Amino acid sequence: MKSFPERLAALIAPLDPVAHAAEIERLRAARGLPDLDALARDGWLTPDGRKIRLKLVRHGSGTFLVVQYDQGWSKTLSQG
Repeated sequence: MKSFPERLAALIAPLDPVAHAAEIERLRAARGLPDLDALARDGWLTPDGRKIRLKLVRHGSGTFLVVQYDQGWSKTLSQG
């Protein structure tokens, strides 16, 4: 079974390191599952006011998704 850091790295890997630098930093600050749960409860990884925003969502199955919202449209960028 993979460790938390390995799972977190897999969640972050599909994100663009330049375009999503701030969001990646917020995710990397998580030290365990409780931290990711707290981020998912807060939801938005991207600050308000930007046209395109990323959100961390916890699916009922326990899977975390990073979802991009752009003008009412959503797209899953990663999951883990």
